[in-house]
Amino acid sequence: MDVKFAKKPLHCLQPFYGQSNRQEQTQEIRLPDGYPDVGKVLGCWGQVFVRGKEWRSSFISANGGIAVWALYAPEDGSVPRVVDVWIPFQCRWDFDDGVEDGTIILKPMLVNMDCRGISARKMMVRAELDVFAQAMKKNKAELSAAPELPEDVQLRTVSYPVEIPVEAGEKQLQLEENLVLPSNLPPVHKLLGFRCVPNVAEQKILGNRLVFRGQSNIHIQYMTEDGKICTWDTEVPFSQYTELDRDYSSGATAWALPIVTAMELDAVGENQLHLQMGIAVQYTVFDREMVEAVIDAYSPSREVSIQKEALQLPMLLDKTVLELSANAGMEGDILKPLNVTQYWEQPRLQLGQQDMEISVDGQCDILYEDGQGQLQGDHARVTAQELFPCAKDNLVYLWASQPSPVELYPSSDGVTLSSGISVEAHVYSGQPITQIVELNLGECVEPDPERPSMILRRVGEEGLWEIAKGCGSTPEAIRQANHLSQEPEEGQLLLIPIP
Repeated sequence: MDVKFAKKPLHCLQPFYGQSNRQEQTQEIRLPDGYPDVGKVLGCWGQVFVRGKEWRSSFISANGGIAVWALYAPEDGSVPRVVDVWIPFQCRWDFDDGVEDGTIILKPMLVNMDCRGISARKMMVRAELDVFAQAMKKNKAELSAAPELPEDVQLRTVSYPVEIPVEAGEKQLQLEENLVLPSNLPPVHKLLGFRCVPNVAEQKILGNRLVFRGQSNIHIQYMTEDGKICTWDTEVPFSQYTELDRDYSSGATAWALPIVTAMELDAVGENQLHLQMGIAVQYTVFDREMVEAVIDAYSPSREVSIQKEALQLPMLLDKTVLELSANAGMEGDILKPLNVTQYWEQPRLQLGQQDMEISVDGQCDILYEDGQGQLQGDHARVTAQELFPCAKDNLVYLWASQPSPVELYPSSDGVTLSSGISVEAHVYSGQPITQIVELNLGECVEPDPERPSMILRRVGEEGLWEIAKGCGSTPEAIRQANHLSQEPEEGQLLLIPIP
């Protein structure tokens, strides 16, 4: 007799794709009329903006741009000048299988920038951009549920408490604020650029709402009226909520990743700046489920054939933040930098000597004054590493987060630079759940009259299920005969009733 198990749907999101798209963009900059000729390029910096995302059946794409500011010392010896340019970009990731719809989560990283003069009136900017994209599709997993079976058929059911992604989306925020420069800083004469790193510090699910709060860490470079370069670091807080598809219990959690979509910063006075900013908070909701699967079956009185199938669920095993640090040596007297720009690449997971290892390459560009008061630019390459215990068959997504402040220490031949970056790791199980989907039950056979009704057996390494199955008994009969409330201990003698 063939007995097919019923199917119970479990709706979830399946992360099925995660790749980086690295590209190099160049742009020629012509000096505006009235600007003096280029004498020496001092440095450049930029800010990445994501304008849009698109999902097609065979690929996903994203577009945006890089706002770039290039600083140069004029040939006539006058105060430094800054010129800006917009570099557009577009990324595309192709799938092997067609997926009609899903959610895209992006993490853009500006990993390198440089600028050089190509004539007295032109400069060339080169920017390297690395955009990591995670694609998540809607999935309906099918859990097997056992039907009514004859009393002699024994089933082994295992419960798995799992945390799975069930919903994802994006919330657009618009921020507008007047920023007041601290009184200990000189007034702003001309803005030289800015960088923004938004961060969600807390996210909480309340029923059908995801509530989050955080801040945008803003680094501003500007020039005073006498040509001095100054910087100011400030924070702009934000808090918001978004409606979710359904109500969630207290066990549900969320993860949020903000990206910058737009930003304008204008000086409206000597000590005041007007900020307008757009942020997209990308989020994923995880819910806790108790998944039950029938993994084994037998009968003491008949033949039982089992048909199984593997069920792959996106089970989140771990969600952790690691603080990676790095050091590098630099020559020169640069203990008092005027501006420091950090560029970090996407984190990567690789096999170390004994364990998995997370590694991130970065670069620190430093603008400083030398002993003669002349502006100079230098950079240092760094690599941050951290051991990461993880099974090789697990699926791991890595997200770079907040960079650490750069610190400089004197050394015998210059300075030692210390930096670092936070990396968030999401680990999904690579092992499927094996479940029974069908049984073939033979005819009941009369027991052998010569067979004893009770046997005595010493427990080895096997559990109660294995003992009952091997002896032709049932787990419940052994429990009652030996007054067991839990698994027997190794070496214990058991009475085994034989039906």
